[in-house]
Amino acid sequence: MKNIRIAQICSSRSWGGMEMHVGILSEQLTKRGHSVIALCPRKSKIEQDLIKRKIPVYPFQPADYFSPRTLVKICNLLRSKKIELLHVHYSKDLWTTIAAARLVGKLPTVFIKHIGTQKPKRDILHKWIYKNVCHTIAISQVIERNLLNTHPIKKNAVSVVHHGLDLDLFSRDPETRSRVREELGVAADQVLVGTIGRLQEGKGHLEFLEMAKNISQQFPKARFIIIGDPTRGEELRARRIYEKMDQLDLTEKVILSGFRDDVPDVLSAMDIFAFPSHAEAFGLVVIEAMAASLPVVSSRCDGILDIVKDGQTGILVNPKNVGELTGAVRKLIVDAELRTTFGKRGRKRVEQNFTMSRMIDQVEEIYKKCLPVAA
Repeated sequence: MKNIRIAQICSSRSWGGMEMHVGILSEQLTKRGHSVIALCPRKSKIEQDLIKRKIPVYPFQPADYFSPRTLVKICNLLRSKKIELLHVHYSKDLWTTIAAARLVGKLPTVFIKHIGTQKPKRDILHKWIYKNVCHTIAISQVIERNLLNTHPIKKNAVSVVHHGLDLDLFSRDPETRSRVREELGVAADQVLVGTIGRLQEGKGHLEFLEMAKNISQQFPKARFIIIGDPTRGEELRARRIYEKMDQLDLTEKVILSGFRDDVPDVLSAMDIFAFPSHAEAFGLVVIEAMAASLPVVSSRCDGILDIVKDGQTGILVNPKNVGELTGAVRKLIVDAELRTTFGKRGRKRVEQNFTMSRMIDQVEEIYKKCLPVAA
């Protein structure tokens, strides 16, 4: 398709999968030759990430669901930059961006749904909003079902586009593995079980710690690592995780690394990836672990079912079931050959289904449908 001028929009100040996707998508579309600008809050992690990726950034954080002042500013910006298409990541932003799109000249708007909705959105205002959304992207099949069940959207107006990875970043490099393990204080003969996610109970960190205690009793050399920080503004939600660490006397067994920007390197240092999240719209970190040829133990829930093939690329367990989680990790610890088999199959599955080029191809195809003149 011909190159187009796109505005990627997200006013969230948090830092998770949705926010990270803004920068990744913007950068990849720029590499394809499109002209991309991003609208996001000042002094946010999204802004920092976008600047690092050399994406032009403009301030955008409506005071409420609808802000006349913000509306005027965004209209002026869209006109001055001659934007041809809007891509909105945060549903709250639709209230402003849809109005702006119509005022500027009925700009086509693509919306991507990253998280599920509990309350139905079928009132007259939401009907107007989604009538003016050209196409909606769901990041997993469970999100697609949620959209159709709770929003005034027809099935032909929704497409599932899974997140993709740059596979060149993920490899099990022996030198990197040795360097990171030495940094973490993990010996070459110790099995390292890791997880990645914001420090909150919903990510299954309490179950991870209980599993670590159980495993440590049978395998004293085993070590564990949790990568991630508390969600911005929700630091108190991490307190129970710290308390659990102390209660179970795991300070010598579990590493709390905080946020790290070298996830591929840390994955190289691991032997098993455990992801006991209670609910997950997709699970980007799971495909990252599989891309790094790691065997995966994960909760059997939501978007994870799009990724992990139980008994082929990993083991699925019921959410919040410490016994199943412990049993699955124990099975992989004692069977190095099974770890290797699952790791190889997982890498192949990512190569076939979750590459960056595949994701961008699908997004461009959606843009083309919304911009017939760009075909």
